[in-house]
Amino acid sequence: MATSQYFRHNVKSEQNLYEDLIIESMQFYGQDIYYLPREVVHRDFIWDDAVLSQFQYAFKIEMYIESVEGFDGDGDLFTKFGVEIRDAVSLVMARRRWNTEIAKYVNGPIDITDREANVYYRPREGDLIHIPMSQTTFEIQKVEDESPFYQLGNLPTFKMRCEKFEYSDERFNTGVPEIDHLARIGAYQTRLALDKINVEG
Repeated sequence: MATSQYFRHNVKSEQNLYEDLIIESMQFYGQDIYYLPREVVHRDFIWDDAVLSQFQYAFKIEMYIESVEGFDGDGDLFTKFGVEIRDAVSLVMARRRWNTEIAKYVNGPIDITDREANVYYRPREGDLIHIPMSQTTFEIQKVEDESPFYQLGNLPTFKMRCEKFEYSDERFNTGVPEIDHLARIGAYQTRLALDKINVEG
């Protein structure tokens, strides 16, 4: 049996209502989270990797933490090279809120003829997410922009898979003190003090 001919799934008013409900539920059940877009200062064109990056903006926006049982991932691993913290989190952000609160400020005036333009159509891998509630910073690893898949004929959310951020000489100048101190906090060292034992015998 085919779908009902009396209901259509691509009615703009219903899509707007559905998106409004998603945004309202995120404002109820979500958290205020900072989004930090990465700016590449120096790139290694041989390996196509960012050698030096900086973060100058921090946009506060509501997101829903989908990992209801805390940060998942592999947890803390003790290896021969030290302790690796592999916490991960899954976050959901409304597409319309992304466009109004972040994208229009990051993009600025866009030259559509410039194919190398740094255009933010969605959150990008490598950008940072700072969660003030737990004082933790995550790096975006994967952005899923088709989940849920066209429930009412549109895509109202972004789903981001993030892993714990490992500081590697990035510059922070966002104007938010708790974020700008990441350079000092992130460059921590763990020192093991071993006492010398005299063995006589």
